[in-house]
Order: sequence, then C-alpha cells, then structure tokens
Amino acid sequence: MSKDTAHSTQFEEAKKLFKKGIDGDKRAVKAAYEKFNKLRAADPRDALIEAYYGSSLTLLARDAVQPLDKAEKAQNGLDALDRAVSMDPNQKRIRMLRANVCVRLPEVYFQSSNTAIKDFTYLLDRYQEDSDYLSKKQVIEILRNLVKAYQTAGKPTEAAAALKRLAKFERKK
Repeated sequence: MSKDTAHSTQFEEAKKLFKKGIDGDKRAVKAAYEKFNKLRAADPRDALIEAYYGSSLTLLARDAVQPLDKAEKAQNGLDALDRAVSMDPNQKRIRMLRANVCVRLPEVYFQSSNTAIKDFTYLLDRYQEDSDYLSKKQVIEILRNLVKAYQTAGKPTEAAAALKRLAKFERKK
C-alpha cells in the first residue's frame, strides 16, 4: 500500500469517526481527534486536515466537563480553523466546517457569529456564481444557519432578510 493511499484511508476513517462524533459519540470524537492529530503531524500544510483537526477539538470541548478545559479546547479548535482558512481560503469544506462550528459556539464567550456570517456569505456568493457549487440541501442549511448567526450577532434586519431568502428558496424547491 502506498503512503498516499494509507494517508487517504486514514483520513476517510477519521472523517467517519468525526461524523459519529457530531451525532454525540464521545469515543468517536476522541478517536477522530487522535487520527486527525496524527495526520496533521504527518502533513502540517494540509489545510483540510487542519480544519478537521480544529473541528474535532471543538467537539472535544463540547464533551469536556471542566469549564476551563471546554474553553481552552474550543479556542484551540477555532485557532486551527482560522489557520486552515488562512492556508486555503477558497476551500468550500473548510469554510463549511468553520462556519458550522462558529454558529454553534456560545457568543458570549467566543464572539464567533460574525465569522460564521462571513463564511456562510462566502459560500452563498460562490453558489450565486455557480449553482452547482452547493446542493439545494446545503443552501437551505446554510441559510438557516445564517439566520441564526445574524440573530445571535444582534442583527435582526439581516436575519429577517436571510429568512426571506430562505423562504423564497424553499418555495423554488
């Protein structure tokens, strides 16, 4: 087995664990984090691995018991996601990962809603340019999360506009 094939297989295994972790499997979160950490060490310039690593850290934060541990892991995860976007700002999956993390973090501690808004807007702008960029399901999810991010950021006018856009899009479906 070649190194690239092994690397790719490990990455796919880590992503499967990550998805289980999103659904609440705490053991899968830890295993995904460990796999992404190893992949990251082997290829520190891979922006997508950095993004998944950061996202897995935020899942560890979600599951942590101690408040300081939660905060530290979440902040380290956000930092990794920011690095990933800096490394490859046009990568759709990286933007989705960061936006989905940012919209779910407590605003009072992380002030991440504006980052979520920036990423969701970026994704929707690319979709406007190329309707194959996102699936209809992804657009609906992004618009729903954008409404939430605007509300959390205290931008009711923008939230209402995004809600109208969502309703219009859902009618077209």
